[in-house]
Amino acid sequence: MKVLKVFNQNAVLVCDEGQDKIVTGKGIGFSRKRHDVIRPEEVERVYVTDESKNKMMQLLEHIHPEFFIISEEIIAEAEKALNLNMNEHIHLVLADHIAFAVERMKSGIIMQNKLLNEIQIMYPDEFRIAQWAVARLKKHFSLDFPLDEAAYIAIHFHSAINGKTNPSKSLREVTIVSEMVELIGERLAIDFSKMSNSLDYSRLVLHLRYAIERVYQGKLHSMDQDVLDIVKTKYEASYQIALDVTSSINHYYHLNIPSEEIGYLTLHIERLKNQVQSSDHKE
Repeated sequence: MKVLKVFNQNAVLVCDEGQDKIVTGKGIGFSRKRHDVIRPEEVERVYVTDESKNKMMQLLEHIHPEFFIISEEIIAEAEKALNLNMNEHIHLVLADHIAFAVERMKSGIIMQNKLLNEIQIMYPDEFRIAQWAVARLKKHFSLDFPLDEAAYIAIHFHSAINGKTNPSKSLREVTIVSEMVELIGERLAIDFSKMSNSLDYSRLVLHLRYAIERVYQGKLHSMDQDVLDIVKTKYEASYQIALDVTSSINHYYHLNIPSEEIGYLTLHIERLKNQVQSSDHKE
């Protein structure tokens, strides 16, 4: 493959068998000129499709190479720790995200992530690696990034792991779970913000996460109709809460949650309600 354009020390545009490609690798562009030959063993990443190639070219033209380099370091560490390869779009969006995050921090703008608690519970592996990434960014840029930044990066990781090209899809799922938790908390008079480390809160969040994923994937969490009828009758108040919460989500997000999932949610709400009542009696 021959060099067409050098973007920086770690990224070049090449022609390979008549096809234009962007290739990246440590030092691959150092002292390189047009028509120089790139050996295959020097290449770490290849961007071939028009969409990814064009986005990468825009990124390399407008973002300082420093952000691209540290982004690649973080992605490599994440893939190693999680033992998988992420969707190639992570190489575009993470560098862009880091550049914007650094700009914000230098301007004294701290962005609170209201979904921090839910993200920690829903995506623990991604969040763990994101915490390492934030520590690396703190050291490299000498900026005191808050824990909230790890939540933003974790969303990018989760999207890339699951083949999603747009992190907004993962963010939408977390938002739906967060709003369902808030609605349940209001009906049960529970302040979940004060019990973010509790097992009950974690169980509820995880149940909702997998329930939402099943709905999006078209999978059913089966519950015998006779059992569902018993749940409706025996836990009528909790069932009504579950029905109201899922109806609200359907209204705002057009997400139709089936009766089986509403039945299981009823059981979680009933357990929470009993524990709150038990705590009140102890006091």
